[in-house]
Amino acid sequence: MTTESPPAAATVRPPPAEERDGSSIGRIVVGAFLLLLVVALVPTLWGAVSSMGAPQWTEALAIGLIFAPAAMGIYLTFRVLDFPDLTVDGSFPAGGAIAAVLITNDVSAWLALPAAMLLGALLGVVTGCLHIYLRINSLLASIITLTAAFTVNLRIQGSANISLLNSDRIFTPWTEPIRDQLESWFGSTGVQIHRAVTTASMTVLIVVAVLLVLRWFFATEVGLGMRATGANREMSQSQAIDTSRYLIGGVALSNSLVGLTGALFVQHAGFADINSGAGLIVSGLAAVIIGEVLFGSKARSMLARFVAVALGMIAYRAAIALALNADLRFPGTDGFRLEASDIKFATAAVVVVMLAIPRVSETRKERARRRARA
Repeated sequence: MTTESPPAAATVRPPPAEERDGSSIGRIVVGAFLLLLVVALVPTLWGAVSSMGAPQWTEALAIGLIFAPAAMGIYLTFRVLDFPDLTVDGSFPAGGAIAAVLITNDVSAWLALPAAMLLGALLGVVTGCLHIYLRINSLLASIITLTAAFTVNLRIQGSANISLLNSDRIFTPWTEPIRDQLESWFGSTGVQIHRAVTTASMTVLIVVAVLLVLRWFFATEVGLGMRATGANREMSQSQAIDTSRYLIGGVALSNSLVGLTGALFVQHAGFADINSGAGLIVSGLAAVIIGEVLFGSKARSMLARFVAVALGMIAYRAAIALALNADLRFPGTDGFRLEASDIKFATAAVVVVMLAIPRVSETRKERARRRARA
């Protein structure tokens, strides 16, 4: 009677010496490059921070709060519903257009906000219906709606832009009192920041109201069904959930928040422009990524996630302000400074950096796991 010997213990073979040497050289080169980049950028960023005064910081805060609802809407489609949607580039100027037309026709500026949300929601419904009932790819459906929205917005405005300088806005009743108070506290600096402070003070109340409504909504049966639709559409359908209705409703809700942002922005800026929504999707995704990386890594509730996204938008606007105020002085150069027209480049750079942070973290964790197994 013979007995089989137990299998030999599995051994982990180390990679060849050439591969180890190559990877080590690659890490050294990358590390040296990053070190040089840090050495070059730290003084630059420190100079940008020191050169930015109260007007720049308060304006970044105000704009970040204005765009916070749009960031929440983009998070809703891209993360909750898993539905890439470019309609936001059209629903943002749509909200601004309807708000500007209503305000210039002596309609209450507060009534312009729900009107902007309604128009944005209608654009979202169009995108959802194109995807669900005509079986059009989500990106293509949103591009079709975006293209049509340009004409719709132009028809609503009647011209490429509308001025609101002589019209009452939601910030108007509070502008003078806040200006007088800030001037008594800070002198000329208070006068410089009074518009941004007024906008931030009013907008933060609207953002808090939006957060509370979203918290309530996603605790309801409809909100839970919407989350289930995005998590696993096939499983939701097997549970007798009407995923088509929830998907269309979710896209509509997302674009209504973007329309609200458009209405708030035109009332702060004092004008509505037909091309103001170009690139909003990239800015919104940047805010979502920043919020997830910096604030929402351990967020469990929907409220915490939306708050993280809102904070991400504020951080994004602060980063853009820093980039536009930074005087880049790399070795061997006379200096390079971004202009206001370079904001798209700054946005792309911020997005790349924020995308690289979790990637680098994952790579380190994977290497640690490999070393532990070895």
